[in-house]
Amino acid sequence: MNEKRSLLAVDGSDNSHRAADYVGEAAAGGIGFHIELAAVLVAPDADIFSDKTSFQAERDKRAGDAAQALHMARETLISKGVDAGAIGMRTMSCLDMDVAGTILAVRQEAECGTVAVGRRGLSKAEEFLLGSISSRVVRHAKDFTVWVVG
Repeated sequence: MNEKRSLLAVDGSDNSHRAADYVGEAAAGGIGFHIELAAVLVAPDADIFSDKTSFQAERDKRAGDAAQALHMARETLISKGVDAGAIGMRTMSCLDMDVAGTILAVRQEAECGTVAVGRRGLSKAEEFLLGSISSRVVRHAKDFTVWVVG
């Protein structure tokens, strides 16, 4: 793992924006840093749509939201002083994994020594029932740092 390579998982939430601010401040002016931005697409459940057109419209909306989240995070990093050439962006679909598993797979592929995620803001009861992406990333962290920003 490379401690100068960071993965910032974004979803467009307020905490995702805070994570971009935090990473931007930490990396600003640093030499040799690379920040990989990743948005994870979760496909909608086709069974809840009455037709294929509605299903495709929802998929397109989610893809557009992911692209906007990446763009906003990139702009935040640049505004904090991160060199635009040091920022990579990707959108990943979680087909065989959950969102946390997809984030971890991107981290490994990009050889990032740090993962930054925004806290979802669940109550303790909701987190117990639904689980938390940031908690799952932290639980599986071995040989890399995780920043959970909230």
